[in-house]
Amino acid sequence: MFQVLAILAVLATVVAIVLAVRKQSKVTQSLTDEERALNAKVFERSSLKMETNVAEALAEKARDPRLASMTQEDLVYEVLKECFDPEIPLNVVDLGLIYKVQVNPDSVDLKITMTSPQCPSHVSISEDIKTKLVDAGFPTPHIELVWEPAWSPQRISEAGRRSLGI
Repeated sequence: MFQVLAILAVLATVVAIVLAVRKQSKVTQSLTDEERALNAKVFERSSLKMETNVAEALAEKARDPRLASMTQEDLVYEVLKECFDPEIPLNVVDLGLIYKVQVNPDSVDLKITMTSPQCPSHVSISEDIKTKLVDAGFPTPHIELVWEPAWSPQRISEAGRRSLGI
């Protein structure tokens, strides 16, 4: 009795699958050769247009051509302008936290400071600097945190002062 029920269940499943496939084949359209050719042309045009749009987008994001004439130290400063103090909405260069940049063949040596010795963000700022420099292709950044001369608001650049409204 159990074997008969098992066979009927398998047979019912097979019949259900066959009916579902037939129903789907009536819904799914088959394309003629002409329609396939038209689809291929449309796909090719849209692919070319997408490639053009991607190329244009990348060209718009290209870096400033003046960077090619900069020294390695100046390029490091440009990268550091992308590093921000999380407590002050200003990059570390305009904030005046960078005291010295030296680019060597196998490393980049930096002397930096913080706005105060109690600055809770000094670790995250240092890590952000290292990450950004490595991502930009500068090898092995070494950061020395110094406190002399002490940082003061006079170290903020003119652009930084304008940005902060002071």
